[in-house]
Amino acid sequence: DRARQELKTCIADGKRLRNQKSGKTMTHMSEIRTYHRLRGWWNMLAVFMLILWGCVAEPPDMNEPADEPTMVVISGFTIPLFATATEQLSYAKSLSVNPREKSTALNLIIGRFPDDRHQHGEARLELAYLHLGSDFRLADAQACEKALAAYEAVAREFSDLPAIRAKAYWYMAWIYTDLLQDKPKGLALYALLAERHPEDSFSRIFPVPWLKLVFPNPKIKPYTADDRHSHSWAGLALLEIVRHADDAQTRKEAFEKLWRGHRHSLTTGYALKEILRRRPVPEEITPIVDAYVAGNTINTALNKDLLASLQQWNAEKMSN
Repeated sequence: DRARQELKTCIADGKRLRNQKSGKTMTHMSEIRTYHRLRGWWNMLAVFMLILWGCVAEPPDMNEPADEPTMVVISGFTIPLFATATEQLSYAKSLSVNPREKSTALNLIIGRFPDDRHQHGEARLELAYLHLGSDFRLADAQACEKALAAYEAVAREFSDLPAIRAKAYWYMAWIYTDLLQDKPKGLALYALLAERHPEDSFSRIFPVPWLKLVFPNPKIKPYTADDRHSHSWAGLALLEIVRHADDAQTRKEAFEKLWRGHRHSLTTGYALKEILRRRPVPEEITPIVDAYVAGNTINTALNKDLLASLQQWNAEKMSN
């Protein structure tokens, strides 16, 4: 019995020893796995930080301040001097509170950059507009005559620059037609502009504050070759003739030129809208509106307006 008891004790001691060794082994293996897992995470974090640091631009050197433009005082106004005529003109155009300060800044361009004829001409156009005062709607006949004389001088002196001459013509036609109510002179200048500048386009900065044509957003619809007609001087001038002409024949001839040369332009669409607004509406207008709407992808809201106006006209015919 004693021997049997000692045997059981030895067996129990052996099992306990094996369990202790197994536990230590499992604990050691678990520690090894944890170590490798942590090491892997640290390696991934290090790679991520390297990539992140590689994408961050180096901070600017705070010890090197940006070059400030030189300031000059002319006629009591402090004006910064820029390196190029384009920058100088942009600054001058940004001045809108004091007309005398703006005039001083514009004349500075003419004096500093006499060889840059395009910016020189743009500055002269801005100076001509200043004759109308801070609000063109309040300009009297004398102010309009001064502006007209200035624009005529620009058109004559810069006749070799189509962009400058076309804009001068347009402003003269606009002053005669809208401000002085002298439609014959204004319409004659619009016709001259359309004849002499059939392919020239104006910038997307609108010629006057009230003129707002909706152009395509290049982020949504990239510009194509046809979009140049959306902002042509000829198209804009012909639209103004349709808007202001009192006799139907003059409006018809202007629209026919628009349809031939600028079929899918916004100006043609707005001319159609003007034709549909007046009574009587030409009978042949229905297929023209349908064709324009089918080809106009620039301004869908204009398409809706045209179709609504056409529907109203057809309803009026039915009721009569």
